[in-house]
Amino acid sequence: MGRRAGLMAVIVVACSPGDAAETSGTSGTTGTTTSVAASSEGGESTRGPTTGGVGSTSAASTSTGAVMGGSDGSGSSGDGSTSSGVDASSSGEDGSTSSGGDTSTGEPKPPLRIEPAALQVIVASGWSFPAQLSAVLDDGMDTPVVAAWSVDDPTLGRITEFGGTFAARNTMGGVVQVSAEYDGQIAVAEVEVVIVDDPPVCPPRPPLTDGAPAPGAFVKVVAPEYEGTGVYHAVYLPPGWTPGRRYPVIVESPCNKYGQFLGKVDDTRLGYHWSGCRDYVWIVVPYIQNQANLDYGWGELATTLEYWKVNVPRTMAAVGGDPGAVIVSGFSRGAIGTGWMGLQDDEIADAWLGFYMHSHADAPGGLTPDGGAGAMVRMGRTRGRASLLSWGAAGDGGMVNSTKGADLLTSFGYPVQTYAVPGVGHTEAWIVDDAASREVVQAWLFATVAARPGTGSLYGRVVDGVGDGVAGVRVEAGPMHWDTTDDAGYYGLRGLVHGLHTVTCMAPGCGAPQMVDVADVDVEGVEFLSP
Repeated sequence: MGRRAGLMAVIVVACSPGDAAETSGTSGTTGTTTSVAASSEGGESTRGPTTGGVGSTSAASTSTGAVMGGSDGSGSSGDGSTSSGVDASSSGEDGSTSSGGDTSTGEPKPPLRIEPAALQVIVASGWSFPAQLSAVLDDGMDTPVVAAWSVDDPTLGRITEFGGTFAARNTMGGVVQVSAEYDGQIAVAEVEVVIVDDPPVCPPRPPLTDGAPAPGAFVKVVAPEYEGTGVYHAVYLPPGWTPGRRYPVIVESPCNKYGQFLGKVDDTRLGYHWSGCRDYVWIVVPYIQNQANLDYGWGELATTLEYWKVNVPRTMAAVGGDPGAVIVSGFSRGAIGTGWMGLQDDEIADAWLGFYMHSHADAPGGLTPDGGAGAMVRMGRTRGRASLLSWGAAGDGGMVNSTKGADLLTSFGYPVQTYAVPGVGHTEAWIVDDAASREVVQAWLFATVAARPGTGSLYGRVVDGVGDGVAGVRVEAGPMHWDTTDDAGYYGLRGLVHGLHTVTCMAPGCGAPQMVDVADVDVEGVEFLSP
C-alpha cells in the first residue's frame, strides 16, 4: 500500500479567514544553523485590560488603534530583523522616502494606523485561532503597507514580523501591545487575550454515516488503498468547523468486543464526549486483520501500524487538523493500544502531543501480544510529554494495568496525572453523564493542548531571492509534523519533542535541510531560500 499520499491539516471567535503560520520573522540562513530567541512562556501579565487605542508617534503624525479574533501560537521574537528584504524606511539620493508622501515638498506623511481597530482573542478549551492585522496609510485610500510588527509581551502572544498575524499563547489572559513600524512611523494597538472557562458538553453522539466529512457529522472514511474491503476509520468535525482553519485532534481506537461493547469504530465514544464537541477534530482508527476491521484482539501489527501512520496525517490534512496538537487515546483495548500501537516505533510516537489511557495501559505483564515485555521501551517513547491515566474506582479490572502504567511513567520522571472515576467499574459510560469527572479529564486535555508541555516549537520563513515571502510552501520536521507557509512566507512547527529535528523545505530547489535543536525556548529564524 502507498505511503504518504498527501499530508496536512485547529475554538471560538476569529477575525481572520484561513490559517496562517504563527511565526515571527527573524533573520536566518539556508545553511545548517539557526538562531534562538528567548521568547518562552512567562508569568502572569500585570497589565489590566484597556479600551481604546494607544497613540503612535512620528515626526509628522500621530495615529491611534486598538486592536477581534483568535489565535494559537507563541511569542514574537521582536528583534526587528529585516531578513525579508523589506526596509522600514528606505530613501533615495534626493532625500525623498520610498513611501508616505513626497517629503521634498514639505508635505506631511499620511498617518499610519492599524486595522482592525479593536481585537479580542478568545481562548476556549485551550484553543484559539490566528488573527490578521494590517497596517494602512490614512491617505484617503487606506493604502496597505508592509510594516515591521512586534509585541511588547511575548508571554501572551506573538506576531509575524512582516506578516501581521497575531497568535495567542493560550495559557493566560491579559493585554498585549502590538506595534507596526513603517517609514519612520509607529502605530500602536492593543490585543486583549481572554480565557474562557466553561467546560463544554456534547449532545448525543451522531451515528456513523457515509458521505463527505461535515460539521457535526460522524463520517465513515475508506482509504484509497482499502476500497472494496472491510477496513475503514471515522472522523467527526466540530459543529463550528470552518475550512482553512486548524484544529486540535483526538485520535482514538476502539475497545474490545465484550458485554454491551461492540469493539467497532462505529460505537466508540470516549473522545467525542471528552472534547465537548467544541473545536476538536475526532478521528477513530481501527485494528485490522484479513482486510477487515477487527472487533477483538490486535490483528496484524504491521498492517495496522502502517494504516495509522498513513491515515491519521492524511485525514488531518483533509480536515485541518494541527499536527502539533494531537492527543492519542482509548478505553480498555484502546488504552493499551495507545502504547502498543501508538508508541510502537519512533515514527508513530512522534505524532502525539499527549496520551490518555482509560482503564488499562501498556504495562509489564500486560495484555499485549508480547505480554508487556516491550512496554518499558514503548512507554519510554512518550519522552516527557504529558500523560493521563484513569480507571473506574469501583472494581475496574483494568485498574492494575493502569496503575502499573502510571508507575512506569513516573519512574522515567515523565509527567503523569491519574484519576479514579468514582462509582464505576470497567466502562467509559461515565464520560457521557458524570459531569464532574468529565470536567476533570477535560481540564487535563485543555491545559495540555494550550501549553504543549514537554515539547517545543520552531518558526521561520521561506523567502525568494529578493527577500520576499513565498506562500504555499510545505515545510516538514519529519513525516508527522508539517506546515504550509502563509501569504507572507511564514511557517510554524509546534508540539515537537525535545532534541534534534531535520527541518526540510519541500519546494524544488529550496535549499538543504537544516538540523534544529528543539527545547522549551522557541527556535526562531529557521529560514529557507526558494528560487
